[in-house]
Amino acid sequence: MIVVDTNVFSETLKSSPDEGVMRWLASHADEVATTAITVAELRFGAFRLPEGQRRAAILGAVDALVDAAGERVLAFDVTAAHHFAVLRAQREAAGRVVSVEDTMIAAICRAGSHQLATRNVRDFDDAGVDFVNPWEASTP
Repeated sequence: MIVVDTNVFSETLKSSPDEGVMRWLASHADEVATTAITVAELRFGAFRLPEGQRRAAILGAVDALVDAAGERVLAFDVTAAHHFAVLRAQREAAGRVVSVEDTMIAAICRAGSHQLATRNVRDFDDAGVDFVNPWEASTP
């Protein structure tokens, strides 16, 4: 399973999304999952916008994503909470500041041994998570 980070799904919402990212997503459609954290980040981004068509369109797209993903929207459970605590403590001890949300996503990936698709590889390079950057990945 490949967990798709917020920035990858955000790319699909652009009026002119990166063609390589769209091809990568299409070629991995059967493997793709996401997290409840990503859903929250996408909804937060929409609610930051003024009321109107753009906000409604993004919220509709997020609803469609959740419906399509079904059980492939991964929750932050007790196992992920353990990985989160360990990773956050390690990062703090190293003087590394990474968002709580990205640390939670990394913890979910660690808990399930899932690969992560993200453009923000720097935020995950110390997380013990295998990742792929769809902007740089070659598709079969």
